Amino acid sequence: MHLVAIMNNRQSPAHLLKKLERFSSALGGVFSFSDLWNVIGLQSSDRTAKVINRLIREQILFKVQRGIYTTSEPDLWTLASRFKEHACISMDSVLAREGLTGSLPGKSVSLIYAGNTQTIETAFGRIRFFKIRKELIFGTRGLPGGVTTSNREKAYLDLLYYHVRGAHFVIDPLKDVDLWKLYRSAYSSSPFIRLVKDKDTLYRYPEPKMVAGTNFADIG
Repeated sequence: MHLVAIMNNRQSPAHLLKKLERFSSALGGVFSFSDLWNVIGLQSSDRTAKVINRLIREQILFKVQRGIYTTSEPDLWTLASRFKEHACISMDSVLAREGLTGSLPGKSVSLIYAGNTQTIETAFGRIRFFKIRKELIFGTRGLPGGVTTSNREKAYLDLLYYHVRGAHFVIDPLKDVDLWKLYRSAYSSSPFIRLVKDKDTLYRYPEPKMVAGTNFADIG
């Protein structure tokens, strides 16, 4: 029996799949039950559940946990954000995507969260939640799909903090992060901040007496 035969509505298979694909792009390939209820449009929870179960059996959708469904290639950042409300993607995940490391943890995502530390293994990758106080979640920005991320500077601070506390990451925060690129992005709009990195000058590192009595601050 075809999918539409059990739906008992007038939508064609092609029309339903096209709707799923359209919403999938906007939602990062991650759906809640209410998302699917709206997409399928049967106006009945029981009938919608039957259609969802059929889509799962046909491997068009995948059930990650109760109330969370995905396509075959969901966006891992979006999926992680659906597990914990107000969680924020940070650390190696942000630094890698921003091009500040040589390694890209494509099958894992790290988040800070004002709740318990937890690691969730899914068929699509590992999701790691690190406990942090709520007031220490700052320097964030929102992305489509309900995703919240830290900025570059806060992501690095988080990485250092958990590294010192014994957490293990794909990258070493002291060796694998392009700190000069991070500094340049952080202070590019600050006219009185200067980066000192020149092996051929008298002062290879910031020298306090060179900025005494001025408005400048040297970093290096």
